Amino acid sequence: MSDGLVGLSEVAGLAGVSRQAVTNWRIRYEDFPKPIQVLQSGPVWQKETIEAWVKKYRGEETHVISFINLKGGVAKTTTAVAVGEILAAEERKHVLIIDLDPQTNATVSLIPEELWGELDRDGKTIAQLFADRINPHEEPRFDVEKAIVRGVSTINNGIPRLDLLASSIRLVDLQDRIPMIALTGNFRASPIEILRAALKTVIDRYDYVIIDCPPSLGTVTKNGLRISTAYVIPTIPDILSTWGIYQIVDNINRFAIDMDQLIPALGIVATKVQRTKLHTRVMDDLANGRLGHFSDQDALPQPPLFKNHVPLRASVAQGAEIEADLHTFRGKYGPDAYSALRGIVQEIMDKCVTERS
Repeated sequence: MSDGLVGLSEVAGLAGVSRQAVTNWRIRYEDFPKPIQVLQSGPVWQKETIEAWVKKYRGEETHVISFINLKGGVAKTTTAVAVGEILAAEERKHVLIIDLDPQTNATVSLIPEELWGELDRDGKTIAQLFADRINPHEEPRFDVEKAIVRGVSTINNGIPRLDLLASSIRLVDLQDRIPMIALTGNFRASPIEILRAALKTVIDRYDYVIIDCPPSLGTVTKNGLRISTAYVIPTIPDILSTWGIYQIVDNINRFAIDMDQLIPALGIVATKVQRTKLHTRVMDDLANGRLGHFSDQDALPQPPLFKNHVPLRASVAQGAEIEADLHTFRGKYGPDAYSALRGIVQEIMDKCVTERS
């Protein structure tokens, strides 16, 4: 069998079961991967796809969740970081936060700016990963094991199970060149497979990977979506912040089809919620699945609204600043916002549970 392909016996070997058990799985579970080809000797599958399914079947899968909104200022990064921190500190999960946003807000909310500067100079940020692929004739500098910063966060002066892959403002200059990688002589490097290839040796050690995506649907975001098992849309419940949500869902849906990949929307998280008529009306639309284009008869279904929402509090914005010297969740985010964020984490965990009959 060629590299990366497995037949029925190899699938059974990978799963530690009999060939008959694999045959039964194919009948019983609708989500069992379809073979990429059926030869005279039998069906063959992509090994990577089978390995992911077996992990999911055993309840050992890595949940990779992208946080995305096309508008800035909606507490996307704050929500993503808080979810990662709570999963690691209170649920004792092994978590990797990947900062794909050139604004680097997630990075500088988790580590001191001096450390970020050192990482950037030493080629230990996401920007260097992409730069290596853009310049294939130069000696690569990025090493994922060395780039991962362990035990990050202001909470308790660092959370042991929380790791970070830092971003860099250099991504601003690089992101428009990434789609052209195949034209630079690096023909084997697909522009949307760069992050996936880099994480291949480390991703299995994590229970959750949280990706803070840039406010766009470009190649950098698609690198995050390529490894995602789901996504979350944080938004302020107003007109401007929710305007692009249909575009997000539509684009991710089409991307997932093109990649033959499942990337479900876990839901929409309302942030910076105020007791105003506008917020109340938009929250009602979100709760009832009738936001904007989603209300059209032939449109995609609207992702569900999370039951918990984050209220507008000054302490939430303050919590994003590492210099605030706030070392507890209630101190960093404020009691009300922390309670909501804790509820959001529980909802995410519940949504990630796969039930099988």
